[in-house]
Amino acid sequence: MKTAKKIGLFGFGTVGKGFYENLKKHPHLPAKIEKVCVKRLDLPRIGHELYFTNNPDELLEDPNLDIIVELIDDAEAAKVFVEKALNNGKAVISANKKMIGESLAEIDLWHQAFQPNFLYEAAVGGGIPIVHAIDGFFRDQDITQIRGILNGSSNYILTQMQQQNWSYEQALKDAQKKGFAERNPSLDVSGMDAAYKLSILAYHAFGQVPSMKSFEIESIEDVTSDDIKKAKSKRRKIKPIATLVKGSDGISCAIKPEAVGPNDEFYSVDFENNAVSVETLVSGRHVAVGKGAGSLPTGSSVLEDLKRLLQGYSYQVSKRVKTVA
Repeated sequence: MKTAKKIGLFGFGTVGKGFYENLKKHPHLPAKIEKVCVKRLDLPRIGHELYFTNNPDELLEDPNLDIIVELIDDAEAAKVFVEKALNNGKAVISANKKMIGESLAEIDLWHQAFQPNFLYEAAVGGGIPIVHAIDGFFRDQDITQIRGILNGSSNYILTQMQQQNWSYEQALKDAQKKGFAERNPSLDVSGMDAAYKLSILAYHAFGQVPSMKSFEIESIEDVTSDDIKKAKSKRRKIKPIATLVKGSDGISCAIKPEAVGPNDEFYSVDFENNAVSVETLVSGRHVAVGKGAGSLPTGSSVLEDLKRLLQGYSYQVSKRVKTVA
């Protein structure tokens, strides 16, 4: 039997707990959480035997820890922790799409400079392994477009507004109650969450990091009851669509609510589900659908990255062309 890899976990919120619960269901995996770093030690933590600390260096400087799993909501702190862990020879898994989306130029250098692997599937598609697919199956195909519902929180809110005739505020409160939206939902509903994810997909699909200033971004907060009525009258649904297109003049990126009809591949993708469509010149269009929000779906994506790390997998961003600041 393989010697179990020792994990240091940053964060024990929604995703951190989801990862912990998923890992417990796979006792055959040669990996175990040894330490957890959290902001507050005074919160009650019942039903587990984990060791908690609020000192990051207890994890980052521990030579016995092999893997760091970063699942916190502070992008600046996450970047510090990830870089320090890589420098200290530890493999890293992250779900922090803001940190990754804003730091892709540096992350490109990390992939080239550090032997330890750095994986971040959970930062993009929730339960959909889209980064892995682009880095593997689609790697040698000419991708022309990636289109998707990349934010489960926004999709859930818009679904409830249309199915229940709820106001935006009612739908948001319900999403927060069910763990699909954060207490501060601005990143999700503004479209920025999807923008960071689209940047990550652009990097893996085209080897480029488009400038966020060039993105066309519209918030779902701007969707009115009149917009919904108009869409319904035309048998359409309003969906939070993110689109990445590679054209002769470069890459274009847009994140905005769109009214889609029954023939659209995302028409029936409701509630907290995500969906991604990849269009290639070689094999045509491929569509994947899966849970995009919630503790267990995202935690399961982190677990899949752990399995890949244990198998020695690393990203092969072979289409790396140039980095656009």
